[in-house]
Amino acid sequence: MNKVKTGAYSKSIYDTLMQAYRPFIVKILATLIFGFLGRFLILSNIQVIGQYVDQQTVLTAENLKPLFYKLSILLLIAFSLTLFFRTVFSRLSALAVSRIYDETTYRVSRFPISFFESQPVGKITTRFSSDYGNVFRLFGGPLAEFLSILFDLVSIVILMVFVHPYFIFTILAATWMYFILLRRNQLRLRTSRRDMSTNRAPSVAHFSETVQGGTMIRQNHKESMFIDKFLEYDEKYLKSKWSVFWHVTRFSLELNVLSTVLFGANALICIYLMNTNVIGIGQSGVILSLTLLATYTLQMFFEWFSQFEEALTGVEKMDEYIRSPLEPGISLPAYSDFSTSHPKKSRQDFNETFENLDPETDHIQIENLIFKYPTSTEVILNSVSFKLKKGEKLGIIGRTGSGKTTLISALLRLYPIQSGVILINGRNEVDVEKHRSLFSVISQDQLFMSGTIRDNLDLFRASSNHQIEKILKQVGIPFSLNDPVSEKGQNLSQGEKQLLSLARGLLQKAQIFIFDEATSNVDPQSEALMNRALTDVLSDKTQIRIAHRLQTVKDCNQILWLDGGHVKKIGPAEEVLVAFRH
Repeated sequence: MNKVKTGAYSKSIYDTLMQAYRPFIVKILATLIFGFLGRFLILSNIQVIGQYVDQQTVLTAENLKPLFYKLSILLLIAFSLTLFFRTVFSRLSALAVSRIYDETTYRVSRFPISFFESQPVGKITTRFSSDYGNVFRLFGGPLAEFLSILFDLVSIVILMVFVHPYFIFTILAATWMYFILLRRNQLRLRTSRRDMSTNRAPSVAHFSETVQGGTMIRQNHKESMFIDKFLEYDEKYLKSKWSVFWHVTRFSLELNVLSTVLFGANALICIYLMNTNVIGIGQSGVILSLTLLATYTLQMFFEWFSQFEEALTGVEKMDEYIRSPLEPGISLPAYSDFSTSHPKKSRQDFNETFENLDPETDHIQIENLIFKYPTSTEVILNSVSFKLKKGEKLGIIGRTGSGKTTLISALLRLYPIQSGVILINGRNEVDVEKHRSLFSVISQDQLFMSGTIRDNLDLFRASSNHQIEKILKQVGIPFSLNDPVSEKGQNLSQGEKQLLSLARGLLQKAQIFIFDEATSNVDPQSEALMNRALTDVLSDKTQIRIAHRLQTVKDCNQILWLDGGHVKKIGPAEEVLVAFRH
């Protein structure tokens, strides 16, 4: 069950927002000045009109012309400043909060594998959709609107005090009462919004899983069960959403009552000041107009303020990911935009690669490897050891559950090992990203996205068209770079996927190729192409092959036979295969 946070937001949320806005702070301060001047000039029109009315005994079309020109100039300047503020600030704010999204995405991609195994897909999806949507929606144009309201309030206070200092008392009293109302409702609103955000994830996850397993659900006639479960999740979410609506409506009603009281108080003060000839009817009109505007503006201010609680809840969810632990052995680049407690590495370390060593050096060396999954107490691999020189081929065989795929997970450092040593080129590399850059894994399940062949082979455009075409020719695939690939590679055969994955690894200049039962579900023609590629294209590459069919490992230099997580036998291919068959 997801735990709903309560109480005030942590300081780290505001620190994250500050770091997001920091690159734009000078420009933002300049736009704030322009924005305040624009709003002040707009509201000062009321003061200009009030003074003009009190100064004129008779109003005619002729003596109204100077007023018209003066107001026109003020409005033109004010409109230009306000338009500049709204446009530029909204753009800068959108860029700033986009940095939060980018940083969160970068860090989540470096979370431990155990995180993705323990977290519901819907919860992660909600972070990057609904939660971030609330942040982006409110921290763009709406934040500019909120600041404009704040500018209006400050301008109204200045103009009202300019008419007479008495009004400072009603302003202070109203501000205090509005603040009390906010404090009374803030905790309820904050808790209900957090609850709504938390209850959104299960329905999203359930819907996603239902779509993915739609065929299986229909085959087993379980539609009604999944519909009922979705309705259960959805009802819980709608209840929490209704709770937010109820709290917002009640808060709005309380603000309306207080606004009416404020207007009445200022009206009584105006009557008193007019009876004592302190102000004229024009200035009274200014006060009452500004009071009406202030009551509406104050109400809008606190309603917007409560809306930003929802955005802050979204920032809270993103900030939780930004500050979560990364995978062991992963460091952030030194130029990372957000400063947290995570380790960083210099640009030199970031760009450093493994040097090419003597072919006689052990390319891979594993000694006394003991491994178990983080969520289990069962030891899956026990005292596994082997050595593999550069360019050699190692076959791994064993019954189902013997630990073959787990050995690859340990070799790639997808999970922390309990004890033992994994050396690559004689080094126990602690930088996981650098370590994994040496490997290319070709398995039954390969990742393909909607796009072109080129997009799927070289997403970051690191290779030229000529290089890609040359490698495609080497692996024997008659594809053009612009040939379309559908989502998940649904328009590709299993064999084509394996060959494209091989081409992808060659483009990445991987030194070690791992084949995890790669040819188990391919047609004979594709298997022949794959076997030819293994012999010709990868002749100088180190290979590790996991196979159920012994035919695919008979040409290996060594074969490692795993049984119950132990090394049953390791040695030349023919010797181990004979023992395995008997």
